[in-house]
Amino acid sequence: MKETNRANTLLLELLLVILFFMLASTAIVEVFAGARQKSLRSRAENGALLLAQNLSEDLYAAEDPRARLAEAGFTAEGEDWLLAEEEYSLKAEIREEKTEAGLLRTVLLTAERNGETLFALPSPKYIPGEVEP
Repeated sequence: MKETNRANTLLLELLLVILFFMLASTAIVEVFAGARQKSLRSRAENGALLLAQNLSEDLYAAEDPRARLAEAGFTAEGEDWLLAEEEYSLKAEIREEKTEAGLLRTVLLTAERNGETLFALPSPKYIPGEVEP
């Protein structure tokens, strides 16, 4: 009788230890999965930001921003320009505001990943001169 009680107690202890390790491993897997997702998001954001910063400088120096966007691999979709990379997509919106003293051109670069906006980077340029209404 005592041996049966010892065997049952041992089995119960083993089951509790297995349950504990299962719960601990589940928590650890969730932590690592969350870290992986943050790492992927950060890598996509850094890559998009580096490309957007370089492109912003190029657009400021360019006479024709549409031609520069086409050279960079963007495709025109209506008024917007889109560039789809593997981890993110960049959208460029060109806005021009005519004033009496010149033209204010702003290219807004927006990065998205899985429908989430990562950042928006404006690239303004003021072009002095007489502008016809």
